[in-house]
Amino acid sequence: MGMAVLAEQHRLESDVILTEAKAHGIAFRRLKDLREPLCIDMLRYWNEVRGERSMPRPEEIDPVRFARHMPHLLVVQIDWEPFDVSYRLLGGDFVDAHGANFRGQRVIDSRSHTGRFNEVLFEFYRFVAVAERPYAVAGTMEYAARGRVEVEAVYLPLTVGGERTDRILGAAVSRAVPKS
Repeated sequence: MGMAVLAEQHRLESDVILTEAKAHGIAFRRLKDLREPLCIDMLRYWNEVRGERSMPRPEEIDPVRFARHMPHLLVVQIDWEPFDVSYRLLGGDFVDAHGANFRGQRVIDSRSHTGRFNEVLFEFYRFVAVAERPYAVAGTMEYAARGRVEVEAVYLPLTVGGERTDRILGAAVSRAVPKS
């Protein structure tokens, strides 16, 4: 498949994910427009560690550096044949917001958000995995256990073997939206 065809397919996938996410209150945010210090720090660190490569390896990420932020971190496992995404690590803030710990479960089976947002997440993680580059999102959404929140998050691909995305490290900050 030619590069132009791949670029067009990637753009169409992006449009579909963007439309579905907007229906749930979330939109892509340009990386340079990140506001949350944790998201900015994680992106900066990810870029330092990867150097000239497209993405770093999981073992290169030093968890001690972000120990105080563990409640706001998640890691998803990417399996390719067949494609699937499962929760590998969920920080305490994610567990509280979701109302349960979904560690080890498939993203598509999660009922942690309202509506069919698990399907949006599944496709979003596929998008990040294929793109092999970081993406950020922000907006107002509803968690099953926490209700409406304002959220900003950055998702950073990682590679085990150096050939494709095997995991995605996410950092998210959410705040309750005051009830009117």
